Amino acid sequence: MDEQEVDLNEESVDIEQIMRQIREQILSGKSSLQRGGKPIVPAGGDRFSPEFYEQLYYAGLAYDQVGVKMHVTKLPIPVIGSLLSWLRGKVHQLVLYYVNQVAAQQIKVNTHLLQALSLLSQELEAAEPSRNIERNE
Repeated sequence: MDEQEVDLNEESVDIEQIMRQIREQILSGKSSLQRGGKPIVPAGGDRFSPEFYEQLYYAGLAYDQVGVKMHVTKLPIPVIGSLLSWLRGKVHQLVLYYVNQVAAQQIKVNTHLLQALSLLSQELEAAEPSRNIERNE
């Protein structure tokens, strides 16, 4: 038998189950992705398509990655270049202060939306397993 041929009679591998386990390990290993000791998003389920849980997972990874860092380039102008760079730095600090205030509020919104989606998906998973959503495959 060729190395590239796969024997389909052997035990088949459930890729979605493996991905669910990987996501669970990543989510449980990062404390920033947890609220009250539980991951902020479910790692998987059976009611919705795997893409739904994958998107929830990615949203869980990125929900608190909002913020802007300071980046001020130096001006090559002799004598007043350093003064202008200092002034630009102070103005950027002020702008970043307000932008990061808005970013902190956005993180709170993201957290609540992810928790609501997670609770909804968990309740639907537990509700009636016989009425699973039809998957388009």
